[in-house]
Amino acid sequence: MYDYEWDRLRVWLEQYGAIPESVTKKEELTRLDLSKNNLKELPQEIGILSNLVVLNLANNKLTKLPESFAKLKALSNLDLRRNTFENIPESLFSLELRSLNLSSNRLDSLAFLEHFKELRVIDLSHNNIEKVDLSLEPNNQLRTLNLSHNFLRDIAALFESVPHLERLVLSTNFLQSIPESIGCMRALEELDISDNHLTSIDPVFFTLNIERLVLSGNQFGELKLEGLELLESLSLDENPLKYLEIKENFAPYLQEFSCDSCELDSLVLPPSIYLRSLCYASNHIKELPAEIEHYAVLQELDLEANEIVSLPDTLANMNSLHTLYIKDNPLNQDAKKVIEVLDPQICDIRMKTGVEIQKATSEDLEAMAKLLAVLFAIESDFEIDEQKQYMGIKRLYEDERSDLLVAKHEGKVVGMVTMQRLISSAEGDNVGQIEDLVVEEGYRKMGIGSRLINRMRSLAHQHGYKRIQLAADIHNDNALAFYTRRGFRKTHLNVYHYKVQEN
Repeated sequence: MYDYEWDRLRVWLEQYGAIPESVTKKEELTRLDLSKNNLKELPQEIGILSNLVVLNLANNKLTKLPESFAKLKALSNLDLRRNTFENIPESLFSLELRSLNLSSNRLDSLAFLEHFKELRVIDLSHNNIEKVDLSLEPNNQLRTLNLSHNFLRDIAALFESVPHLERLVLSTNFLQSIPESIGCMRALEELDISDNHLTSIDPVFFTLNIERLVLSGNQFGELKLEGLELLESLSLDENPLKYLEIKENFAPYLQEFSCDSCELDSLVLPPSIYLRSLCYASNHIKELPAEIEHYAVLQELDLEANEIVSLPDTLANMNSLHTLYIKDNPLNQDAKKVIEVLDPQICDIRMKTGVEIQKATSEDLEAMAKLLAVLFAIESDFEIDEQKQYMGIKRLYEDERSDLLVAKHEGKVVGMVTMQRLISSAEGDNVGQIEDLVVEEGYRKMGIGSRLINRMRSLAHQHGYKRIQLAADIHNDNALAFYTRRGFRKTHLNVYHYKVQEN
C-alpha cells in the first residue's frame, strides 16, 4: 500500500538535505538533523517517524511544534536550542525524553519540567527565567541541569527539588549567596556558579561531595576553605579577595587550584600533595614560599603579573614541573638563575608582549589559511592547497561545534589553534579534538603556543568536555616535546586515515 504521508515527508526532508538517498522507508530514520534551516514550522507528517531517537532542530525560528510530535514515542534526545519558544509545546509532555536542549529561547518558567518523568539532562541556559517555580517528584531522574545566563536571584527552592543532580551550572545569574538548602545535594559532583554576585556560602556546603567547583567572577571579599573531601578542581578567579584561609582538612585530593586576579598579597598553599596545577596570576604576591617543593607532582605553576622579586632555590628541584608562567614580575638575577636550572624551555619569561589571544573573526580566516601552509610544510601527511585550507577553516568557523582562536600582534594574525567537539563512546560524553596549532616562525619560543593551548583548555572546561585530544607528527620532535611538557600524554593508538574520494 502506497504511503502518501511518508512520500510527502521524504520530499520535504530531501529539500533540506536531511536524509540520504539510500533511505527508502520511514522506519530506517533513527536520527535526523534539521538544524540551521530557518524553519518556522514543521509538517504534521513528522509524527510518522516512529523509530526516531535523536532529533536536532537547533538554530531555526520555531515557536511551536505540531501535535503529531506526541507520536514520536522512541524520541530520546531533542535539541531545540536557538529558537524562539516562549512556552513548551504540550505535544512533548507524553514523550519519554532523556535529553532536552532548550538553550537560547524565551522561556521564563521551570514549571514544565514536572511533565518529563524520564528526563536526565536539560539545558535551559540563555533564557528569561527569574525564579524557581519547580515541583518535581522526589525520585525524578534529572542528573544534569544548566541554568546559566538567566535572571535567577534566589535558588533555595531549587536544591530541594533536584536532590539527585550530579552536574549543575548556574553561572551568569544574580545570585548573592549559596543557601543552607544546598545541603540536600549529596549526589552533586560538578557545580559552576561563576559570574554571579556571591558574597557568602552556608557552612553546610563544605560537607558536600563535589569534585569540580567554579566560583570565579563573584564578590567574595574573604573565604575560609575547609572540608570538600572529594574536591579535585577549584577556580576562584576574579574575586576581590582580601583574605583567604585554607584549613588542613580542605580537599585532600585537590589537583587543580586557581586564584587568578583575586587581589591577594600572599600565596596560600592548599594542603593536597596531589596538586598538579596551581595558579596565582595577576595578584600582588611578593614571595613564593619555599614549601612549594612539597608538591612533588606539580606540573603547571602560573605566577604571572605579580610582584615577585626572588624565587626559592627549592623550585629548581621540582622535576615534574613542565610549565612555569612568571612574566611581568620584577625578578632579580638569582631568581632567573633558579629558572635556568629548572629548565628555561618551560618558562614564559621570554614571552612576547603585546600579543592578544582572541576568538577568530571572519576577517581572520584568510590569514589563518596561510598559517596552515606553514603547518602543513612541517607535517608530511598533508598537502598545501591554500584554497582548500581556506574552505576548511571557513567551514570550521561556521560550525557551532568548533572553537577557533588566533594570536594577534599589532593586529596581525601570528598564531592559531582550532578545536572541534566530538562524541566519545569511551567517555560517554563530549571531548575536544585540538588541531591546527601553529605559530609564525618569527614569533616562536615566546610563549604564544602555550597561551593558545591554555585558552583552548579553558574553553574545553567551560564546554564540559571530558578530555581533549590531538594528533602530532611523529617526526616533529619539537611539537611532541611541547605537548608532553603541557600535560598531554602519548597513547598506545596509531592514527590511520582512509581517503573516501579523490579530488
